[in-house]
Amino acid sequence: MMSDDFELDEMKAIIDEFMVETEELMSQLDSDLVAIEKSPDDLDLLNRIFRSAHTIKGTSGFLGFNELSKLTHKMEDVLNRLRKGELKLSPEMMDTLLECVDYLKEMLADIADNGKEIPRDLSDILAKLAGAEQGMVAEAGGEPAEEASATEDAPTPEVVSETPEEPIETVSDESDADESVEKLFEHIQEGVVEQPPTSGQEEPEEQQEPVKQQEPKPAPAPVTSPEAAGSQPAGQDKAARIRKDLLERKKADTTIRVDVKRLDNLVNMMGELVLGRNSLVQLSGSVNQRWEGEPETEKLNQAVTQINFITTELQMAVMKMRMLPIGNVFNKFKRVVRDLARDQKKLIDLEIYGEETELDKSVIEEIGDPLVHLIRNSCDHGVELPDERTAAGKPERGTIKLIADQEGSHIVIKVIDDGQGLDVDKISEKAIEKGIASREDLQQMSKTEKMNFIFHPGFSTAKKITDVSGRGVGMDVVRTNIEKLSGTVEIESKKGEGTTMIIKLPLTLAIVQGLLVRVDDDVYAIPLASVLETVRLNEGDIQYINQKEVIRLRDTVLPISNLSDVLEGGYSGSTSKPYVVVVGLAEKRLGLLVDDLLGQEEVVIKSLGDYLGNTPGVAGATIMGDGRIRLIVDIAGLFNLVKTV
Repeated sequence: MMSDDFELDEMKAIIDEFMVETEELMSQLDSDLVAIEKSPDDLDLLNRIFRSAHTIKGTSGFLGFNELSKLTHKMEDVLNRLRKGELKLSPEMMDTLLECVDYLKEMLADIADNGKEIPRDLSDILAKLAGAEQGMVAEAGGEPAEEASATEDAPTPEVVSETPEEPIETVSDESDADESVEKLFEHIQEGVVEQPPTSGQEEPEEQQEPVKQQEPKPAPAPVTSPEAAGSQPAGQDKAARIRKDLLERKKADTTIRVDVKRLDNLVNMMGELVLGRNSLVQLSGSVNQRWEGEPETEKLNQAVTQINFITTELQMAVMKMRMLPIGNVFNKFKRVVRDLARDQKKLIDLEIYGEETELDKSVIEEIGDPLVHLIRNSCDHGVELPDERTAAGKPERGTIKLIADQEGSHIVIKVIDDGQGLDVDKISEKAIEKGIASREDLQQMSKTEKMNFIFHPGFSTAKKITDVSGRGVGMDVVRTNIEKLSGTVEIESKKGEGTTMIIKLPLTLAIVQGLLVRVDDDVYAIPLASVLETVRLNEGDIQYINQKEVIRLRDTVLPISNLSDVLEGGYSGSTSKPYVVVVGLAEKRLGLLVDDLLGQEEVVIKSLGDYLGNTPGVAGATIMGDGRIRLIVDIAGLFNLVKTV
């Protein structure tokens, strides 16, 4: 029984590893297929696509996922003909290949949810693949479809020949190159995976013999010309492949997969260490005031300084463990843009910059949906149709740029399109129509304030709302989701030239820099990322507009509120508060009246639990160096509360 349990656990571990590696391959496959459509002559890329499908086929077949193996095998056949130049890549063929990827994702989801394959009707997609493989042969100048079918159905010994262009021979050599990818399955021969069970021994021996004859031969090089292949001695070619394999193995051995729960626990312990460090620093300050100049005090200062330095370095190292390249999210949009452009008869190129920029895993997981909204808006309501662009003097191909860059403790993401831009006049008229603003209000508003109406729920200037988007449809969701991440979203647009959406996010949500302020008898932590400046009030600075307190800050009128009033829902007046903390959320500004500024400190965000977790205006709590619990202000919630005060 113990042996059976061990084998079950071992098999589950193998399947889990298969799922992780296959999902990575699927993501790469999705991205590479979109890239090859723009660069159909990139044979290195074609080979990589082929190897991804080949690896999925082999490992899924070994684990008994026959449907998955069947589909990838047929997909592999088409890719093999493409890389050998027997087929010509067309948009229709790419549609079919991408549809295959969607099928594979659904099948992998079944395995993830159920631990086994769920039967699916693959007849339609297999028929499309067969049509792509056979119907395009004659067009590409190869053999007719009937001959292609006959070749495909021929027995294995007839296919494997001395000709270096035969599919089976190429596949056999590719499996050698894939050994570094398929470490769990090194002992599995591809021939064994694909052979059906037989009752005798002669037939398998006949099938294996030709493969053994091919092993000593150097790998055929479909990606190079015959002249180039002839100029490279066989020994050098094989040595180069061995060196490449060793380098790949060495690279793979420098990484290790860790359960994300372990990382979360490590981050939590790191937070506790930061709290302990803060307490130690505060205690050291008290000791210095009382016994300044004593030898023991100097030794304590040195120890505290060292602990402070090590804690900071360790904190950065732990945070980096949770950091992932944002390219993991960005690369998925290549497929989104390709499909949307083809569906809407538009020509759109997606350019990605800064995909190596890293962001905390928790933020990465949440930023995908808002970016989907913005990308779809740019495709649908931003970039014009080719004839419209030509008439406007633009290139017929539109461009969407997705850019990420790190600025201090924040990451800035920009979605830029060179489309028709936002029409501020139309937005203003729509705002009046919906009763959001009056003409008198609009006269006092800046262009940016008018554009921000698109973040109002259900706001759109589109003549018709499509299944894809209308600029403004879902934009309130975009802002809400980004504000939940303590981020901001801003708009820059010029009619006829394009639109830029700017998202600013914190690198991590676990430990933040906070400005400590005292209001009455309470101390609050305000996330420093949202603090624009602090202002000391003089007598007579506070004025009133529509019975609301404001101050004039340079060339603007800034609304102000007593922080304790906002959080507690009351009103106690503000004449006795000497300081204003100016906070910002996107284009909005607010002055918070406080009694004292206590300085900056790293605060570890702790959840308030289910009972207090939904308290408006409060993001969580932290434990200070003196052991007291202080609330952390939620800026997005604070702005919502101000409307009701």
